[in-house]
Amino acid sequence: MKKKILILFKAPWHWNKFFINKLSKFYEVEYLYLDKIKKNYLDSISEINTFIEDKKIEIIFFDIDYQKLINIFFIKKIKNVKKVMFTWDDYERHNFNLITASSCDFVVTACPISALKYKEVGCSASFITLESDGSFYKDLKLKKDIDVLFFGKVNKDRKIFIDFINENGIKIKIVGNNEENRVTDEELVSLICRSKIVINFSKTTWGKIMNIPEKNVFQYQYQLKGRIVQSGLCGTACISEYAPHHRLLYKEDELLEFFNKKDCVKILKDLINNPEKLLKYSERFSQRTKNFYEEEKNFRQSYDFLNKIDQTKTDKKLKYLKRVPYWYLRICAKQILLKNIRISKIFNSAFHLKEVFLLTKKSNFLVKLLIMTESILNIVWFSSIRLFKAKGAGKNRYKDEYGSS
Repeated sequence: MKKKILILFKAPWHWNKFFINKLSKFYEVEYLYLDKIKKNYLDSISEINTFIEDKKIEIIFFDIDYQKLINIFFIKKIKNVKKVMFTWDDYERHNFNLITASSCDFVVTACPISALKYKEVGCSASFITLESDGSFYKDLKLKKDIDVLFFGKVNKDRKIFIDFINENGIKIKIVGNNEENRVTDEELVSLICRSKIVINFSKTTWGKIMNIPEKNVFQYQYQLKGRIVQSGLCGTACISEYAPHHRLLYKEDELLEFFNKKDCVKILKDLINNPEKLLKYSERFSQRTKNFYEEEKNFRQSYDFLNKIDQTKTDKKLKYLKRVPYWYLRICAKQILLKNIRISKIFNSAFHLKEVFLLTKKSNFLVKLLIMTESILNIVWFSSIRLFKAKGAGKNRYKDEYGSS
């Protein structure tokens, strides 16, 4: 019999279905959307705990990307089940996530480098792929009538590459850049299968998220993209812009990389003009992808690890965390008070100051004073703001706002 699990998503979003389908192959899956729980901090936690008890949930998976309400204090108040944190864009807020992970039994991340970073401080973690269902992303044996395909957003940097590809006489098809040329998942699979080569860009910019110091220092960061695995499962060759993650997953002859637009065009011309070479490369790349990164094979390691965990041995949690830093406490205190805050519920929010104070019980007097003072100001300020501006809860406000896919 499959174990029952709960996935706590932040909000309805397109990729949720891929994660639900992935876990459904191993577990009996239930899921909730945090944005749909229109209650304050403590009442939201109570509703989740009641759901866990009623449904006899054994494992809970926390979606922590692009929001801060699910933190170590939130997670510690969830019933004593196995707790897993998952992140697809860990690069955005790794330092915050690293502290949050200390309250969980396990972390799954779509970045192999992030998995190593978690392990580096003693946290159990594993790399998993997201859009990697081999029964969906598969070779449809279609005629290869598209030379080069790119699917995703075209930012300024990517446009430089694409324009140079076009200028060198290589036909490239673009989909998914805007509302006009978006395609369904089924149409995308068909397009990948019709393509001789899929091109992948790795640079990712920081989006509209506060409290990320890196976004004010670095222009971009290299990120592992899902296009690579999606292409390989469909039996189509992929060439990619450099990213340090690639050599953790593929050998040099299994995934070809370029560093600039001239390298890119050189590799494309070489493969397109040599069909036999392209075929052999496609087979090597595809075979590696199917053998190691198709989701049932890829998630098996995480599944086996979770089966071995005894959730009653909670002493292992938080063992690598020496203390909770001031900046993290500030963020957590604010999130406690802002959950469903309204001017009409200002006294209810004030009641939650007790929870804020509990966060700081191991802190010195100055930290306590600063956080409590800021919290009182936050209650007054944000209660007033909500009179004039409603929060866009429940909408896909995470969609197309956070860097480039």
